[in-house]
Amino acid sequence: MHIPDGFFPISQAAMYWIIALIFIALSLRWAKREMSEEKVPLVAVLAAGIFAIQTLNMALPISIIPGGVSGHVVGAALAAIVLGSPFAAIFILTLVLILQGIFFGDGGITAMGANIINMGVLGGFFGFYTYQPVNNVFRNRFCAAFIAGWVSLFIPAIVCAVELAVAGTLPLTFGLITMGVYHAVIGIIEGGVTAFAISLIIHARPDIVSGEIPAGARKAGDMLIVAGITIALGIAIFAPYYASTYPDGLDSTFLSAYGAKEVSTVHIDESKVASAESAVIEKTGNSFSWQAPLPGYSLPGLDKPGEVLAILFGVIILFILGFGISRFIARKN
Repeated sequence: MHIPDGFFPISQAAMYWIIALIFIALSLRWAKREMSEEKVPLVAVLAAGIFAIQTLNMALPISIIPGGVSGHVVGAALAAIVLGSPFAAIFILTLVLILQGIFFGDGGITAMGANIINMGVLGGFFGFYTYQPVNNVFRNRFCAAFIAGWVSLFIPAIVCAVELAVAGTLPLTFGLITMGVYHAVIGIIEGGVTAFAISLIIHARPDIVSGEIPAGARKAGDMLIVAGITIALGIAIFAPYYASTYPDGLDSTFLSAYGAKEVSTVHIDESKVASAESAVIEKTGNSFSWQAPLPGYSLPGLDKPGEVLAILFGVIILFILGFGISRFIARKN
């Protein structure tokens, strides 16, 4: 769901940036009020883990273009549920999206405001405020987490289709149908990952979700952090070898809309640009394109080992950023 540069007119992209900056400021206010020493490593691990799992695109059993389509988890609902606020998701997803856009070219710089709104703001709010009432009704945190994860991906995908229709990038009906169908399927993966992660956290630290502090909480918390960063590093190592190379739901949608025969997405550093992308840029008039130093999560010339190193770099940087910024805020508190 990472919208690249060229998909919005500059005026529309600027409007989304302004809205995103307002919510980023609110997330920083949340951090100043709520960040504690105990939450610092959780923020760091969630940032690193969400970045890692977003690099693991999974092939979907449905596609309207030749070759196939893929999707990945976003993680906004997970961050909001674990840290107890949708603003936590905005705080973490903003860090992730900034790093992805600047270093890896995954999501445009001009479109980053819209990406933060869709994945961070909408994903965090819909995920968090779905989890609470569903859990109150069914008294089942895993069921609630699954539904929250699904909603946190599906609703932003629908909003994304509307944004692109307003920009003139996609026909509204076509965008709603394709983005809706693809992300309804991807949402099942998002829900499953959210529920699985919540179950692991509850087993290790039930106080994080329930508020009941057990004996040995600090030791269990240390184990949780170690497990989290280990999983993130493991995903970074295996993702390049097992991630699907199919275009994701958004790329597949716009390639289908413009009848492109050649698949070329923002995730792949290619010399040729698909006719679909050229048509989009011509419509919006936005030709800005950021030259990322590690395009497509790779080091040029190193093939798969280069991708592993690039993703490991992202995981480590996000852990350091998440830990450093959170620790600074917590100490001020």
